[in-house]
Amino acid sequence: MSMTKPAALENHPSELLSALDEIQVGLCHFDRAGRISSWNAQFLELYPELTGIPLAGRTLAALLNEPAVIERWISDGAAHRSESWREHRLRSHREPGSRVLLHDRKDRWIEITEQRTASGGLLSFHRDITEEKASRKHTEDQTMLLRATLDSIDQSIAVFDSGLKLRVWNAKLMEMFDFPDHMMRIGTPVSELVDYMMARGDFRETDREKVLEEVLGYLRLERSVLSNQKLASGRVLEHSVMQMENGDVIMASTDVTLAETARQGLAESEERYALSAAGSNDGLWDWDLRREKIYLSPRWKAMLGLADEDVTDSPVEWFSRIHPDDVARVTTQMDAHLAGTISHFECEFRVRHADGTFLWMLTRGLAVRGQDGTAHRVAGSQTDITGRKRAEQQLVHDALHDSLTGLANRTLFLDLVRRALARLRREPETRFAIAFLDLDRFKIVNESLGHVHGDDLIVATARRFENTLRDSDTVARLGGDEFAILLEDIKTPEEATRLSESLHRALDTPFRLGGKEIFVSASLGVAHSDQGYERPEDILRDAELAMYKAKERGKSQSIAFKNDMRVWPVTPLDLDSDLRRALERDEMRLHYQPIIDMRRGKIAGFEALLRWFHAERGEISPVEFIPVAEETGTIFPLSQWALRTAGMQMAAWNADRPAGDQLEISVNLSGRQFVRPEVVSGIIDCLEGVGLPATQLKIEITESTLMQDVALSTQMLDRLKAADIRICVDDFGTGYSSLSYLHTFPIDTLKIDKSFIEDMTSNFQNHEIVRTITMLAQNLRLDVIAEGVETPEQLAQLRALDCHYAQGYLFSRPMNAENATAFLAEDKNW
Repeated sequence: MSMTKPAALENHPSELLSALDEIQVGLCHFDRAGRISSWNAQFLELYPELTGIPLAGRTLAALLNEPAVIERWISDGAAHRSESWREHRLRSHREPGSRVLLHDRKDRWIEITEQRTASGGLLSFHRDITEEKASRKHTEDQTMLLRATLDSIDQSIAVFDSGLKLRVWNAKLMEMFDFPDHMMRIGTPVSELVDYMMARGDFRETDREKVLEEVLGYLRLERSVLSNQKLASGRVLEHSVMQMENGDVIMASTDVTLAETARQGLAESEERYALSAAGSNDGLWDWDLRREKIYLSPRWKAMLGLADEDVTDSPVEWFSRIHPDDVARVTTQMDAHLAGTISHFECEFRVRHADGTFLWMLTRGLAVRGQDGTAHRVAGSQTDITGRKRAEQQLVHDALHDSLTGLANRTLFLDLVRRALARLRREPETRFAIAFLDLDRFKIVNESLGHVHGDDLIVATARRFENTLRDSDTVARLGGDEFAILLEDIKTPEEATRLSESLHRALDTPFRLGGKEIFVSASLGVAHSDQGYERPEDILRDAELAMYKAKERGKSQSIAFKNDMRVWPVTPLDLDSDLRRALERDEMRLHYQPIIDMRRGKIAGFEALLRWFHAERGEISPVEFIPVAEETGTIFPLSQWALRTAGMQMAAWNADRPAGDQLEISVNLSGRQFVRPEVVSGIIDCLEGVGLPATQLKIEITESTLMQDVALSTQMLDRLKAADIRICVDDFGTGYSSLSYLHTFPIDTLKIDKSFIEDMTSNFQNHEIVRTITMLAQNLRLDVIAEGVETPEQLAQLRALDCHYAQGYLFSRPMNAENATAFLAEDKNW
């Protein structure tokens, strides 16, 4: 490429001309008069529109008027735009020194720089920067995109060079660490940032060298994570460090303040749990959902017979050990909690032990959520409930089976009959029958050989029945020497008869009990399902009626039920007989009526009231069955059951209440019980058995019972008080002259009979009786309970008399344990 040489330059040295030819930019020289004197080939390559146009001696102004030039550099060719462009170019030419950029219609860019020469001329350098500009724009776009990306993420980013000096950062770094602007510059050393943070108190360690050594150590690791650094501002950060191949170090920091704050919301329960974890042997777990890593405490692993090296930090370690039948339920509940559908995770499921067996675990957990509500961590505990599950299974079994024989009990038997009736309604061709069987003269055997051998006979009889019947039949023991049998898929009445006869034959062989041969027979009644029964109790009742009809005919008889047998009473047993079996038939219930502390307006306790729900007669009033129970002695097991049940329930309620707000349970003691010497020891044994403190039990004894034998009553009351049991005189004021003995009886409470309360607002005499009893009790430092409060007016008058406690329908009717628990949860005020 040669420089075009006008005559004026022909005497120039050849070296200079060669050098101008080799320059990789376009070059044009103007003399002192502003005329082109020389140019190189690259200049013409940049401006092909000048091809064929004489350049020597031309001025720039003349060139700019050339149509080819205007066509290339002026986009729309408008005269005013051409003139403006030309004037701008000529101005920069007349006053050289600044950079000029030309942009043509084909999107090419020319960079022009001009400078004066010593002789007064001008050198003009031209360079095509189209590719360079495109590359620079691409770089700028990429940089802008990277900057926008870095500034938009939730993490702060800091990039340090191999000398640990700051190179790149995002806006989040300044916000998260609250660094001042003057520190955010390229080349800021890590040590300067550490010094600033130390001065602010962001590190617990106060020794600068130790802090700096620790920070530099983390930054030089290939990959490291520093969790939960708390700054002086209270912000909690989690740092992640990664080395780049070029020696740079990237540190990403995440603000986990909200997560830690949410975690602190569990602090109290976790602290209580931590204190009890060693004793309860519970395991802890913490699942980081972002990193898909899970922490399993040493105790968690030990519960499953696992060593530390047996378990990684992958959640698969947990879920792969869940019983296949439980996986779907566990994952569904966990997903529901993480999605916010349920407030917490709580699930009972089986987990595989290292020995291959499965243990039942109760797992609880609570998610930690970000500002948008998304869960990023969930932590909780694992409790081994295998023993409890087995106990529950045993309890279920015990609740449905006879404890002596292992046979189905009345509850399970009636449920099976109920299902058989339901099936009969769906499939009328599937018939069944019920056999009711009672051993003949069992009482004689029991009394002659003793109860132990009597029980042995019952067990042996049960085994013979089981071995005699088909697999589809069910034998149940209803109590005592009574058995019931569900004979399913009976095609004809004759088939039921044959099965009944096989039961008789099973008893033909004598039993060996106590070294003796015992012959036993049975009376048997059968009721068939084709009588249109709706309830299982009805078909069982008819089978029992048939059995009693069989007994009338002599021992070892079987009779099928006929409708004319219903001329007999519903059952041949009287109220006394039913009452004796009420407990074993689970017909007794306790209802609870709240007692209100009127000074605080809060509940102070409950009175436990016995209720009998007869299987056939429905609810029977205590007024009807209590006198019978006292007369026959059945009151003793009934009262023991009531005391034990009430005590267990009150212990459970108080376990959930503060120590300073414990409730009392009041239990009635009958006159027959009160005079028995062993009553006090029996009550104490019962309290110890259920774990109820004696101070939380109040025994209610009627005024008439106390007055029957004052000396004996005083002695019995002293023994109760010595055991810290509180005593209440029930139905006070009903006519017995006990006022003169009040100061000698060691009692705590008087309960005013409801007959005085019900019309005290309209009957002045009753009002005065209530006032007198209240004042008397206050003078003797006794509590007073007004019974039968039903109206707000009664309550207002009792408060005016400073009556301590009240109970009645105004507050609540007697209710079962479930409703009483709900009543407590309402925490009402009166």
